[in-house]
Amino acid sequence: MARERGPLVSLIVGHVIRVPEGSYTFGTGTLMLHVSEVIGRGPYEGAELKGREVREDGSVAVRERYAFVRVDRVTDIEVTSL
Repeated sequence: MARERGPLVSLIVGHVIRVPEGSYTFGTGTLMLHVSEVIGRGPYEGAELKGREVREDGSVAVRERYAFVRVDRVTDIEVTSL
C-alpha cells in the first residue's frame, strides 16, 4: 500500500519515489522507483539514480534500472510494505 507524501526535499536510499513521464529518462509512463543508490546529483536539479521499479499492483521488478530524474518533479511515496 502506498500513500503520496508530497514534494521531495532530498533523495534517500530506501525510499520509493514517483516521477511523472517526461521528467526522467528512459521509459514511458509514471516511474515509481525504490531507490537503492544515488549515483550523482547535478547542479541543475538533476540526479542519476539506481533502483527497482515498483509497479501499480505493488510488485517490484527483479532487475535494477538506472534513471536520470528532475529532482524538482519527484514526489516521495510512503510505502507500508515492499
